[in-house]
Amino acid sequence: MSIEKITSTILAEAEAAEKAALEEAQAKCDQIIEEARNKAQAHMEAMVKKGHEEKEKIILRRKSVAAIDSKKVLLEKKQEVIKECFDESITRITNLPREEYINYLVQVGINSDMYGGLLTFNEKEKTTIAPEVIKRLNEATEPKRMEKYGERPYSESFSLNEVSEPITGGFWIRYRLTYADNTVGTQVDFARTEMASEVSRMLFEEE
Repeated sequence: MSIEKITSTILAEAEAAEKAALEEAQAKCDQIIEEARNKAQAHMEAMVKKGHEEKEKIILRRKSVAAIDSKKVLLEKKQEVIKECFDESITRITNLPREEYINYLVQVGINSDMYGGLLTFNEKEKTTIAPEVIKRLNEATEPKRMEKYGERPYSESFSLNEVSEPITGGFWIRYRLTYADNTVGTQVDFARTEMASEVSRMLFEEE
């Protein structure tokens, strides 16, 4: 075999080996790229899924927070309305017709279960209705005062404090160390404690 033929054969074998090596390398490269592509696709799908799940969680949390905030706002508004109702009742009571208002204050005084003391009014009521309230309160409690104290000198009756105070309406009673708050505001506060739930049901038709 001539040198040229041997050389040609070697070159042909080398080219075939090179081609086979290149094809094998290309196949491995394609396989690696495909695997990488598949992994990337799976990773992307997992991230998208996780993103949707996180989005749903965030939406649920925000809905939950919004629901709580909404309930808080609604409760605050209800409380404001209830407060307005009771505040309005103070105004209505203090603006009752004179005779009705006097009767109301006398009854409140009787309910204090006291038989005498110094009554303090605001400046307006001190000069308008206080004398009549005290007169009727003394008359109403006279039998019990006599029953409890008889004719003893310390069986004091109700009298007017010439010093007025900026109270909502009604009066304070002070007898020695005994004290009673018969102001309209305090009486309404007592009613507010007892009737707030009932008023809420009436206003908002709650069960």
